[in-house]
Amino acid sequence: MTVFAGGRRRATTRVMRRSVRRGIAAVLVATTAGLLAGCTPASERSPSPMTHSGPPPTAMTIEDGVEVWDLTVPPSAEAFGIAERDDPVSSFAVGGYSSHGGGGRPVRFELPGDRTVDLRAHDVVFQLNDSPEGVTDPRTGEVLVPEGRRYSLRVSTPALEGAEAGQAGYEEALAELGLPGDSARELQQEIADAPNASPLDVGRVGASAELPSEKGMTFGVSSSFRPDPDPDRQVFLLEYSAVWDVVPIP
Repeated sequence: MTVFAGGRRRATTRVMRRSVRRGIAAVLVATTAGLLAGCTPASERSPSPMTHSGPPPTAMTIEDGVEVWDLTVPPSAEAFGIAERDDPVSSFAVGGYSSHGGGGRPVRFELPGDRTVDLRAHDVVFQLNDSPEGVTDPRTGEVLVPEGRRYSLRVSTPALEGAEAGQAGYEEALAELGLPGDSARELQQEIADAPNASPLDVGRVGASAELPSEKGMTFGVSSSFRPDPDPDRQVFLLEYSAVWDVVPIP
């Protein structure tokens, strides 16, 4: 998940800026690379060119060479192929599915509400975060991390080079999800402002949108890039993400 900067982006980055999701994203980004580096070959039932470390996921099947994830099932470590660790220090565990090559691999997500999303993915990373007591802001009393277990998903797709390709890719993703084009216009404005970006602003900017929560899951898409005076040099990262409502820790 990507956090975007700038006050005018508040409307399209509401998901990224929620404190609980910031925590999930930070841990996910920090741990994914190391865990995927030690991946072992996937089970023999999967002809997909990917690697995975952990038990076979019950929510995933291979259909005509396409990696199909049924996200309508209740979230669980078994469903997502997450190997839980008996470690009192660590409160998270990851089930990561990685592929090599510039074009990614075909993946389909079946979502609540009879929605289906087809894409090409490099990494499909599920994570569980346990918080036995939750986390509360001592100053305001706001619950930052609710008590229980939260599952999340992050999907990275092949990068898109150039402003035109980045804009088109994001618009296509929104259309497939049936989302309005408001955030596409936000991304277009970010691209237009890129030549005037401050050299001190080294962060990524972009736009995001999400589907209404359904059956305890929220699914969304984002596109981000680093500002550059030359629009042809801008590299866009299109990512999909999901977060589930908190459930009790088994």
